[in-house]
Amino acid sequence: MTVAIIAIIAVVLVLVVGLLIFRLMRRSQNEVPDFTDARAAQHPQVVGIDEQGGTILDSHEPEPAQRDEGAFENLLRDEIHDQGREQPAADDET
Repeated sequence: MTVAIIAIIAVVLVLVVGLLIFRLMRRSQNEVPDFTDARAAQHPQVVGIDEQGGTILDSHEPEPAQRDEGAFENLLRDEIHDQGREQPAADDET
């Protein structure tokens, strides 16, 4: 008799947990974020409000400045030299 009661309680617990998981899955996110981001990128997005109360779209923002990697390498080399350390080996010299 006690084995039957324990079995019934176990079956009921499994069903309750299964229904809880099923409900949580139905409430979860329906679209993949990458797909949503790609779709949103096709339309201009509001990123702020200016002093007059007008909206600023992301298409109105200036393009980021191009990096000057050669200048960075020269600055890094000068800093290493100023600290009296050895020049690091280039990637192809290892």
